[in-house]
Amino acid sequence: MSITAATKVFGIIGDPVGHSLSPIMHNAWIADHGLDAVYVALPLKSDDPTAAIRAMKGLGFSGLNVTVPHKEAAAAAADRSEGAVANVLRWEEDGSVSAFNTDGAGFLDALSETAPDWRGRVQRVLMLGAGGAAQAIGQALSPHVVTIHFANRTAARAETAASAIRNGRVLRWDDLERGFGAADLVVQTTTLSMDGQPEQVWPLDYCRPTVIAADIVYRPLETEFLRAARARGLLGMDGLGMLIHQGARAFDLWFGIKPDTAKARERLIAALK
Repeated sequence: MSITAATKVFGIIGDPVGHSLSPIMHNAWIADHGLDAVYVALPLKSDDPTAAIRAMKGLGFSGLNVTVPHKEAAAAAADRSEGAVANVLRWEEDGSVSAFNTDGAGFLDALSETAPDWRGRVQRVLMLGAGGAAQAIGQALSPHVVTIHFANRTAARAETAASAIRNGRVLRWDDLERGFGAADLVVQTTTLSMDGQPEQVWPLDYCRPTVIAADIVYRPLETEFLRAARARGLLGMDGLGMLIHQGARAFDLWFGIKPDTAKARERLIAALK
């Protein structure tokens, strides 16, 4: 493709972003629809990310995805936001910035693909982690379930996440066995599954056989958490589904186009290989 001054620039900001598959996914969708746009990965290291994101207003971006650790800063930096955590920014015609969060809805889309009957079988959720993604997923799941327990190594973050939803609760990190035993859906949102992290032994043996185990990490695609869950006979959901569906919703916010999610999965699996 030819990049000119008229080409719209989109991207992903975070620290780190070198592992992100979003450029492959979005640039392929851009090509599918013949759009004059490009999507790039931009590492953002800053002691004041809110100010850094506000300073990007004059740089000509049309839209950005936001990943860890800048989702709260992105919401704060925008002129208008749907909530306190954002993973999508959109520059409007008047130069203002709107913030959205597609993580939660993207997770539900992926969950419905993996387990179409989940609404009838999930009443109690255990959320491992309490960062921006966990909060967004919790917000999305909250109207459909009875309770959501947040377990986080830093207890204060779990308390903040739990207090933001009507049926949020806190589970102590040293009480995971009880949490796994009570849950219908366990969602792993921490970085503990990522490549290069120390191995974490999860108490999946305490799970009932009907439990759904979801990991939002996609590098590696088959995490130790998922491998152990599937060895236990549990239904597992990898992180590609959420990545693709939150990205598809972002693409729609930017272009008004619903892209092909099945094609995206084929492309990303090939890229991971």
